[in-house]
Amino acid sequence: MASPSSSAATNIDTHDDPDAASNSDPSVEIDLHYVGDVDGIQLSIEMERLDLQHHAFRLTLDGKLYRAPIADDVQRVLDVGCGTGIWSIEFADEHPSAHVIGTDLSPIQPEQVPPNCEFLIDDCTREWIFHHPFDFIHTRAMVAAIKDWNRLFEQAYTNLKPGGYIECQELVFPIKCMTPGVTASNSPLMRWSSLFFEAADRIGLDATGPRHLAPALQRAGFIDINLKTYKWPLGKWAKGAKFKLLGRYVFEDLWDALPSMSLGLFTRVLNWSRDEVEVFLAECRQESKRRDRHYYGECLIWYARKPLEADNIHPGQQHVQEEELLESNGEDEGVDEVDETSQETAHT
Repeated sequence: MASPSSSAATNIDTHDDPDAASNSDPSVEIDLHYVGDVDGIQLSIEMERLDLQHHAFRLTLDGKLYRAPIADDVQRVLDVGCGTGIWSIEFADEHPSAHVIGTDLSPIQPEQVPPNCEFLIDDCTREWIFHHPFDFIHTRAMVAAIKDWNRLFEQAYTNLKPGGYIECQELVFPIKCMTPGVTASNSPLMRWSSLFFEAADRIGLDATGPRHLAPALQRAGFIDINLKTYKWPLGKWAKGAKFKLLGRYVFEDLWDALPSMSLGLFTRVLNWSRDEVEVFLAECRQESKRRDRHYYGECLIWYARKPLEADNIHPGQQHVQEEELLESNGEDEGVDEVDETSQETAHT
C-alpha cells in the first residue's frame, strides 16, 4: 500500500454542497439497506464478509480489479457503493496517477488510506454533484440497493468524460444447481433464493435486474457494451484449484450473508417471526454443505463506454456477451467444516 494518509469517510470538495451529501434522509437510508439489515450481527463480521467477497471478485478476474479497457494512467476514478473501501484502496495503490473517490452510505472505510484515495458519505440514488468528470466509474454488488438502473446510468453518463468507461460487477438471483431435480420444493437453499426474490420484488428491487442492463446502458447513451458471465460454485465441487478456492470463498460469503440478507426482508415484508427465520437459515446452511448437490451463483460483469464526439454511433452498437464455463470434477471434496458454534454466536 502507498504511504497512507488519514482520511475517514468525509464530505470532500468534489461535491458542490457537502452538507447535502452527509444529511441523508433516514427513510431513504432504511429503504436502501432494507435487504442488508445487519440487526443483531456484529459489524466487523459483515465487513469481513465484504472483504472476502472482494477477494472472490478478484479471483474471478484472475487477480485484476476490473475488465474495462481503461488506460493505465487513468486520472479520475469513482467507486460507487464502495463498502469497506477495499477496491478503492487497491485501485489507488495500483494506479498512483489516479485520484480515487469511494462513495457509500456507511462510513465504514479505514482511517489510513493511500494519499490518492478519498471517501465520501453519499447516496448514489440521489443527484450526483461533482466538480469534474471521471475517466472510470465502478460499481459492485448493488443489486440490493438500486431500484432505478436507468437513473444510475444517466448520472454516470453525465459524470463521465467522453471516452470514459463504466463497469458494473454484480451477483444475480436465483441460486442455481447443476444437479438434476433440485428445486425449491426439496431444497431449503433454493426455497430461500425464491423467497428472497419474492420479498425483494415487493419493495421494488429486481434481484434479476443486472441480467438486463444493456437496454438501460443504451438509453443512457453508452456504446461498446460488454457482458461476461461467470459461474460461482458454492463449495469445492468444481474442477480446478481456482474454482475450488472460489467455491470456498462463496460458501463463506453466503454463510455470513444469510442473516443480513434475510432478517429484514423476511420479518418486515414476508411477516415471518425472527425465530422462524433463524430456524430456516440453519436449514439453508446445512443444505449448502451437501456434497451431492452442486449449487452455484452467477457473477455478471458489464462495462460500457461513453462515446467520443468523433465516434460514428449506431443504435445498439456492439453488445458483446461471453460466458465462462464451469465443470464438476466428478467427486465433490466438500467444504471444510465451518465452526457453527462461533458462526451462530456471531449472528445472534
